[in-house]
Amino acid sequence: MSIMRNHRENQKGNVLVFVAVCLTLFFCFLALSVDIGWIMLTKSELQAAADSAALAGAAQLTDEDILTGTPNQNDDVSLARDYSQTFSSFNTAAKESITLDRNETNETDGGVVVGYIHNPLDLNSPLETTGVSYYNTVQVETRRTPEINGTLKLFLGFFTNLDEVSLRTRSAATLDDRIIGFDMNAGEFLPMLPFTVYKESWDAAYDATYIATSEACPASNGGDKFGYDEATKSVTPHGDGIVEIHLYPNKPDVCKYPDAPGNFGTLDIGYENNSTDDLVRQIQQGCRAEELALSGNMMLEQDVSGVWCKWANGDTGVSSTIRLALENIKGQARILPLHDKVTGTGDTAYFRIVRFVGVRIVDVKMTGALTDRRVTVQPASVVCQNAVFHPDAPHSNLVFALSLTR
Repeated sequence: MSIMRNHRENQKGNVLVFVAVCLTLFFCFLALSVDIGWIMLTKSELQAAADSAALAGAAQLTDEDILTGTPNQNDDVSLARDYSQTFSSFNTAAKESITLDRNETNETDGGVVVGYIHNPLDLNSPLETTGVSYYNTVQVETRRTPEINGTLKLFLGFFTNLDEVSLRTRSAATLDDRIIGFDMNAGEFLPMLPFTVYKESWDAAYDATYIATSEACPASNGGDKFGYDEATKSVTPHGDGIVEIHLYPNKPDVCKYPDAPGNFGTLDIGYENNSTDDLVRQIQQGCRAEELALSGNMMLEQDVSGVWCKWANGDTGVSSTIRLALENIKGQARILPLHDKVTGTGDTAYFRIVRFVGVRIVDVKMTGALTDRRVTVQPASVVCQNAVFHPDAPHSNLVFALSLTR
């Protein structure tokens, strides 16, 4: 018995050492878990800042100068950097506002990089920054480093021997005008007019290359009588250098249009034989998601000859009762389908839709003598996050899909 008692007495204090070691390990793991959580939270905040800054910047790459026939993205690139910096500063990471490196020299490792991605759907398609004639992508890198925003200070560096870390996140957003259709969510509305215009008439008015060809039809336009004031969001009775075209009347027969059945086309987006009430609602509010779904989301597909197109039912006439609806959206940007072929007449007409463009109604007159009636539009840029693009589709120069691509 005395031998056993002496053995136990020799064990005294072992538990204390064991507890001390366990407590040390416990606090080390606690410190590690706290700091890892802090790092992950800050990194997610940096990523959110990069995403919003990239989207805000890319949205500014629409070239409004193309509407007057003088494409120039220099001011748009500068504006993209402005918006990226502004939207980044709206975000915080570790409770501090995020500053971006403006990167005026457009270095590939800079804070804001503006370039071109040919196929945004392919992650291996590079972001080109040299020798670029057209920009469609803004890449943003948000940082917590010694050079900008400062490193992230950790809470329990005493236990982990790590007092601070540098963090970087990156995001890229692309503005692409190669639109083939739309992908809507329930409850959403697409700002698309339920009308269609002959592609040849549109090109004759706005495409300088097309105008120079011998087959060009005369542009049925109203000259340059109206303008749009961005500050007041309203139409002004002063020209702004942007060519206008008559949406109605538009006589495609003068453009060598084979078997032209009429001078105007409305589309049945959704249910066939849309009523006037349906047209009025779609003009003013946009097309419902379920209506787009019934029309196959207006998705263009390549036919055997490689043309991106979709046949859509419509009507070759127009009712003057839609006048108020058109006047109510004067100055607002809308999407307009273009067609290059039509079959049938009246409400049995089918139009082959081949492209989407953006327009803004600037003048409406649907009363009085037929010769005095008109609906006049200007081209306008429309950015739609529900638009679907494809790298092989033709450029619209006016309707854009905005999305995160990297």
